[in-house]
Amino acid sequence: MNRIILLITCFITISSCNDGDIFVSELHFSETLQYCEGNTDLVVYTIKESPYESLSIKLPISDKEHFTTINSTAPTTELSATNTFNYRAYSGDPSNIFCNSLPPSSPTIISNHTATSGTVTFNTSLTEDDNDGVPANLEDINNDGDLTNDDTDNDGIPNYLDSDDDGDNVPTASEKPDPNDDGELSDSRDTDSDGIPDYLDNDDDGDGIITRYEDSNNDNDPLTDITDPIIGQDYLNDQVTTQTINDVYKDHTKTQNYSCKISIQNVTLINTATSKELVYSDYFIGNINTTNTSFSYQVNFN
Repeated sequence: MNRIILLITCFITISSCNDGDIFVSELHFSETLQYCEGNTDLVVYTIKESPYESLSIKLPISDKEHFTTINSTAPTTELSATNTFNYRAYSGDPSNIFCNSLPPSSPTIISNHTATSGTVTFNTSLTEDDNDGVPANLEDINNDGDLTNDDTDNDGIPNYLDSDDDGDNVPTASEKPDPNDDGELSDSRDTDSDGIPDYLDNDDDGDGIITRYEDSNNDNDPLTDITDPIIGQDYLNDQVTTQTINDVYKDHTKTQNYSCKISIQNVTLINTATSKELVYSDYFIGNINTTNTSFSYQVNFN
């Protein structure tokens, strides 16, 4: 998605711009930002075509932590002669310039505006999901509009963050909560036809042995225990009632999606060749989106 940045342009006079020196320029940039890391600095940027232009902010490398840190007060960084904000125009595609330790000789920079004073603000939010095949909005089992108080297995982790909702050591995603991926759970697998879908049922085959205890090889994974290959896993076979006490949860996983909104305040970009000014009073530049899909954590039985 693109949005329009309005830049007020004026020629510098002795003390101010007169009415004849003010122009409005519209620049279209993507809201999704990219970044490159160096040893001591971080460059956040966005590029557009037709014509080729970029907005970029050079920041201390330590500012990267703002991309995945939730703060009650939005952190800020002050621009300086070292930490600058730039608006540039190019003779061609500048995609290889920002992340290349040896910038190519082309394209050339047609114009360069630099700001060495002003404020960069970071507002970061976090969306968490267990990525278990059940949309978070459908994990409100008691339908009270509050996802935090739905905890089928009473392990202290609400279902929307619990990759094993029923605590049977078979991940929810493996229990076919939405077999045809249509976002409708009425066809969830229910092996014992007791009206409780497998992903919420701690005794999937209804044989009186809870699924977690149908783990004869004691590897903490009922998926690997198969007495009858034709029927499949023992926890889905009500003719197998061997019990192995196992009161250890497998580690749980969830996906963390961070969105860091970057904006600037009180910035004046000055053309290094002509001294023309482009003024930002307070403007949203774009988002840095970061996803962590390998976050795991241990859960203990109550």
